[in-house]
Amino acid sequence: MKTFKKITLLFVAAVASLGFTSCKQLYYQVYDVKSESMTQQDNSLVYENNDVKLMYNLWGEKGAVGFIIQNKTDKDLFIDLTQTFFILNGKANDYYQNREYTSTTTTTNSLSVGFTQSYWSRNGYWPTRYYVPVTESVLAKVMKGQSNGVTTKEKAVVCVPAHAWKVIDEYKVTPDVQQTCERKVDFPTRKATVGSYSESNSPLKFKNRISYAFDKDCNNLKQIENEFYVSGVTNYSKKEAVKKVKEKVDCYDMMAQKREYFKIGGPDKFFVTYLKK
Repeated sequence: MKTFKKITLLFVAAVASLGFTSCKQLYYQVYDVKSESMTQQDNSLVYENNDVKLMYNLWGEKGAVGFIIQNKTDKDLFIDLTQTFFILNGKANDYYQNREYTSTTTTTNSLSVGFTQSYWSRNGYWPTRYYVPVTESVLAKVMKGQSNGVTTKEKAVVCVPAHAWKVIDEYKVTPDVQQTCERKVDFPTRKATVGSYSESNSPLKFKNRISYAFDKDCNNLKQIENEFYVSGVTNYSKKEAVKKVKEKVDCYDMMAQKREYFKIGGPDKFFVTYLKK
């Protein structure tokens, strides 16, 4: 009898916790970004000179500042990561940290998951529609199985072959959620403006300084600085930011499934999420 009572209490507690979780409302704080040295082409922010084409798409949680570098020349191009930095509000962060990487593959009975960002699609380097991903923490709860890893050492100099491209992906902007202490702004029914900024008073300024050369020893370095600043911040309710679309996930699926896509988004924006209990 005591065992039954204990199980009942645990069940009630579990249901109650689910109830509390369901009462949390999700919001998106969206950051608009400007760059005076870059132009928007298709679904990328682009910088270009005679040697290289650099492409960004910042959209994603916390603002991914990884980039695609395309070698436009007939010679191999070498990026010196020891002289390449991500600089956020004046603080320089090294791209080269002399690390070792272990790539891990987890096999399950019904699920195979990777958390790397995909850059190329049939419509270009980034998809034109932004799918709302399942969070890593949710996926981690259902992943079970064996993991196998391959360890590689980080390179100080990265070669981009002639007329080829590579992805350099390391940092995110990762801003703190801005609160105004006005409920209609912090927890809007649809959307609300938090602030608008010029380059001089922007709360977030960031850039990539990229160093490259056409010799392996990087003796004659050239440098590019791609600079960005946050020009506006807007809060969105989930209903205003996300829509559900019924579609086939695979071309051989018999039935369509509901998937979530962002109604907002673009290469010159990024977001952070927050909850209202």
